[in-house]
Amino acid sequence: MNNLQEQLQSLKNQENTYQKEHKTFEEQLELLKQRDLVISNPQYVLTKLQHINYYRLSAYFLPFQYPKNSENKNKFLPDTTFENIIKLYYFDTELRKIIFEAIEVIEIYLRTQIAYHHAKAYDAFGYLDISTLRENKQIEFDELHKDILKEKERSKEVFIRHFKNKYNTTDLPIWTVVEIISFGSLSKLFMLLQEKEQNEVISSMGEINKVVFFKWFKALSSVRNACAHHSRLWNKTLGVSFEVPRKNESFEELSNSKNKIFFALTVIEYILTCIGEDEIEFKAKIKSLIKKYPEVDIEKMGFIKNWENNPIWRDE
Repeated sequence: MNNLQEQLQSLKNQENTYQKEHKTFEEQLELLKQRDLVISNPQYVLTKLQHINYYRLSAYFLPFQYPKNSENKNKFLPDTTFENIIKLYYFDTELRKIIFEAIEVIEIYLRTQIAYHHAKAYDAFGYLDISTLRENKQIEFDELHKDILKEKERSKEVFIRHFKNKYNTTDLPIWTVVEIISFGSLSKLFMLLQEKEQNEVISSMGEINKVVFFKWFKALSSVRNACAHHSRLWNKTLGVSFEVPRKNESFEELSNSKNKIFFALTVIEYILTCIGEDEIEFKAKIKSLIKKYPEVDIEKMGFIKNWENNPIWRDE
C-alpha cells in the first residue's frame, strides 16, 4: 500500500459524523425548490450551479432564510427568488475586484517607499543586519528572513536567477526583496524599520501615526487575502480589526464598524487621496456599485447613515 492509499485508509478509519452525500446539479436545484426558493427559470439556475460551487453560493443564502434556530431552518423567506441571491453574489464579486485593484496600488506604493527609505539609510543590503532595524525584535527579524528565504526559493522570477548568476550571491538588494515578499511579510518589514524610516514611509498620510498605520497595514493585508481567495466580503466581520485614529472626526463616526468592510473602504479611499492616486477612481466606483445594486443592504457592511456626507466620501 502506497502513502496515498495509507492516508485515505486512515481517513476512512477515523470517526466521522458528516453524513451529506454528493448531489448532482439537478439535485441541488431540486433542493432549492424544496426550501421554497422561487425559481422562474430552472435552466438559468442550473447553469449557475454548474458555474458556482453550491457551497460558495450558500453563503449568500443566509440573509434570505429563516433563522437557524427556527423551525423553518434552511427555508427561504416568502417570495425570495434565485435572482435575489445571484445579485448579492455578483455585487460581492464586483466589490472584491474594486478593492483588490485599489489595495494593489497601495501595496506597490508601500513597497516602493519602504525600499527607498531603507536603502537611502543603509544601502542595498542593510536589511540583513538587525542593527539597522529594531534590535529588540529578534524573533520578528528571524521570522521575516524565513519568509524572505521561502519566497526566494519559490519565486520563478528571472531577475532572481540573473542576480545570482551575475553577482554570485543569493542575497538580494532591498528593492528586489520588497517585490517578492507577500503583503503580510511587507507589514512585518515595516514594523521592524527604525522609527525615522517608518515616519518617512507614511509621511504623506496626514496625521496618521505609525502605530495606527501598522494596524491598518495588517488589516488591509487580511482584506487583500480575502479578495485573492474570492471570499465573501459583504456582511463579513473582519478577522483583523482596523484602528480608529484619535481626534479624526472622519474615522471617529465609524468606530462601531472598525471590523466591517466599510471601515476598510474608508481607509483605502483615505490612503489613495493622501498619496495622490486618483486614476483608479475608487470612490466613484464604490458609489456606482452601490447604485447598481440598490437592493443590497449596505448597513450589513458597516456603512453609517449619511455616509456620503463623511468628509472622506464627500464629493469635492
